[in-house]
Amino acid sequence: MNENNKSEKDHKSRKGLRIIRFAFFVLLVFALSGASLVIIDYSLIPRLTTAKWLNKYKFLQKATKNVVVVNKTEQVTVSEEQNISRYSNKSASSVVEIISQKSASGVSSKKSNQSGQTKFGSGLIATADGLIITYQEAILADPAKYKIITSDGTSFEGRVVLTDSFTGLTFIKVDGAENLPTASFIAPEDIKTGSKIIAIGRGESNASIVYKSGLISQLAEQYSLSGPLATSEKLQGVFLTDMAFDNLGDENLVGAAAADYNGDVVGILGSQKVDQTRQYFIISVNHIEHLIDEYLANGAIKRGSLGVYYLSLDKENSYLTGNKYDRGALVYSPSLQQGLAVISGSPADKAGLRISDVILSVNGEEVNPGQNLAYLVSKYKPGDELNITVARDGQEMEIKVTLQ
Repeated sequence: MNENNKSEKDHKSRKGLRIIRFAFFVLLVFALSGASLVIIDYSLIPRLTTAKWLNKYKFLQKATKNVVVVNKTEQVTVSEEQNISRYSNKSASSVVEIISQKSASGVSSKKSNQSGQTKFGSGLIATADGLIITYQEAILADPAKYKIITSDGTSFEGRVVLTDSFTGLTFIKVDGAENLPTASFIAPEDIKTGSKIIAIGRGESNASIVYKSGLISQLAEQYSLSGPLATSEKLQGVFLTDMAFDNLGDENLVGAAAADYNGDVVGILGSQKVDQTRQYFIISVNHIEHLIDEYLANGAIKRGSLGVYYLSLDKENSYLTGNKYDRGALVYSPSLQQGLAVISGSPADKAGLRISDVILSVNGEEVNPGQNLAYLVSKYKPGDELNITVARDGQEMEIKVTLQ
């Protein structure tokens, strides 16, 4: 009897154990199934829907209707070359220091640095036989004594052979030099605003190299070297940069090369004082190459003179013409006086140009922000006759002008 009871208990115990195992198995299956569904719902299906060939199936679209896919991102640090000399060596070898000296009497002498003025500036070697190009503000006006120090420390005596009043660019010739490293110029059409550039000059401490880096911030089409009001005899349209020139010795960078990160020269750094503020800008390479070609071919630069002050018209100031013209050159003076808009005795005065005339074209070339009046006139020489189209009182007319 006891053995039967014991056998019956063992049977019930094994049956209970089987039930527990079965229940555990069922729970395990549900747990794994639930975890699989979560993984599929939140990971697999959203990834499948990013594939265009699977996204067309409606059940996938419904499954991910309210699902936001968050992709894991990793922070990647890109290290830029810290030493910009790697980019600029191509141009740096052609950058020189210019020391100009003038005695108190105005005649240069070996003792002029003791009793007179001394100025430090930068320049660029244009030809291997010693033609140096700089900006007029980088040196003392002639007569003066000019010392040129090259990248290898060699010094030469130089003399001013040309100052272009239109651009302010100045040529200094070094005699007896040969095989000097020359600059490589960028193609003018490749100059883009927003491009990285480097100003490369030389300081007064053993002609050591000086760098500044920044961007070409804008093409200032309205900026004129004549000041707030443009004139037909001064360059209008320069490149501006976001470089800050507020450190001691930055004035030595006037005349420096502005180069891109390929080492090609974009232009020459110029400077002028306007209303007690010194402004820096870049004279672009197209003006530099034109000057070099003209000087090497003719030994001089001859530009015709028209003799007007003007405002370049655009959409922002077209109201000055009653919104009739958004391009052209408005002959203008803030005082509205004829004699201050058209220079007395100038070709413009002799031809009958008047204040408030709008010059629309020069020899068939339209005056617009891309080719302003000063630029169009600068292409001609004294004695050249121009056909100028003028709008006056709502009527267009042709006026012939002979440049001086």
